[in-house]
Amino acid sequence: MVLHGGSQIPEEQIIKSIGFGISKININTELQIAYANALKEYMEINNLDENRNYDPRKINKFAMQKMKEVLIEKFKVFNSINKAK
Repeated sequence: MVLHGGSQIPEEQIIKSIGFGISKININTELQIAYANALKEYMEINNLDENRNYDPRKINKFAMQKMKEVLIEKFKVFNSINKAK
């Protein structure tokens, strides 16, 4: 079973739904929010005119790291770390 719209659902409800058989949880909105917030943060802490900080690869690397951090936390909540076959 799939939980569509799983973003921002309280952890205890997610854990309970997994116990009831949910095996896929969509969290795209949370990832999009993390990415957008990371772009904002990058622009606030980096002067784009220095060290080629305008390079989209640098910007995207920063944002992808922030998304990865969200995913790792979600994997912990979902109890899915090291479960892939």
